[in-house]
Amino acid sequence: MLRIARFTLVVASIALAFAGCRDAARSLTAPSSDRLAMSRALDQSAPLVPRIIAPRTTDPDIDYVPVLNPQVNHHYVWLDPSQKPRPKLLVFMPGAGGTARPASFLLVQEEAARLGYRVIGLMYQNDAEVVVKCGGSANPVGHSLDPDCSSNMRLEILDGIDHSSAVTVTRANSIENRLAKLLAYLGDQFPDEGWSRFLEDDGTPRWSQIAFSGQSQGSGQAALIGTLHHVDRVVMFSGPPDARVPEEVDPWISIGATPAAKYFALFHDRDHLVVGIRANLTALIGQFGDPVIAELNDPPYGGTHIVYTDLRPTLGYDAPNAPHQSTARDNNTPVDANGTPLLRDAWRYLLGDEPRGGSEKAVTLRTP
Repeated sequence: MLRIARFTLVVASIALAFAGCRDAARSLTAPSSDRLAMSRALDQSAPLVPRIIAPRTTDPDIDYVPVLNPQVNHHYVWLDPSQKPRPKLLVFMPGAGGTARPASFLLVQEEAARLGYRVIGLMYQNDAEVVVKCGGSANPVGHSLDPDCSSNMRLEILDGIDHSSAVTVTRANSIENRLAKLLAYLGDQFPDEGWSRFLEDDGTPRWSQIAFSGQSQGSGQAALIGTLHHVDRVVMFSGPPDARVPEEVDPWISIGATPAAKYFALFHDRDHLVVGIRANLTALIGQFGDPVIAELNDPPYGGTHIVYTDLRPTLGYDAPNAPHQSTARDNNTPVDANGTPLLRDAWRYLLGDEPRGGSEKAVTLRTP
């Protein structure tokens, strides 16, 4: 039995970290064990309470702090004690830019926890944007001269080795080290919860027991990890967005160590990066069928691995980046009057929830 009372908040600046974070902010008013017990009694879909951990708590050599909103430079860790836990971990990585943090994607992390995953919203060094450094704005010709620009940049973000002149990431600040050190920290602090099962004896991640997911740039990092390591699952929201040359698939976009059957994706029909996303997803998992529109169908969507939406983002179709963010980001993903994400069924399908019953709708294929 997981111990709810140990949902302790690790960082001193917790009030700031929760600023603007929907119901999670309101959950700070009572002890976590009492609060969750009351919540489950009143509403089985009540928000969970994450642990919030500053990366440097896990390794003093981790020194990257974002310039914008440094107070939310934290990992989020989720467990749902009301669910039978899966023997798997889901790692979710946000996109790039000044406001992209795990704190901006609480709804999808929470949904994964309700499916029984242990969940980590991983804060990584995401200040440099691959689509800017390696995309159409990279030079006057219209694309980067280096065909390996995005793969080398992503590799350095992942492993902290000098692969790219477009970014500088130390080994300590790499995704690999941040994840490994966080898992070791959780194993030490909460030994009864089984976090150590996700580490090899040499302290590296046990890739086969971990599902990787992300939005935008984070989805590309998840896809790259799946190429390099055999992981449990890859779930991509609004990505991979890499498009050095419009409608041309970047060389790194390929199936490698993880079978194609373990890749799933969701994108928005009106995403400003949709041309590159569609090309990349077709190359990766187009063999499982054409994209299916989520709001007109039910899981399992005819067995396709690519689902898309045209639902109106919370901030509207025309707000900058709103469709791109609306597949998973809290402030743009559409919700009903009760705050339930309208894409929740699609999220659950992508994450591996077994469909309950058959679809009463005919699968609707529409060219996005």
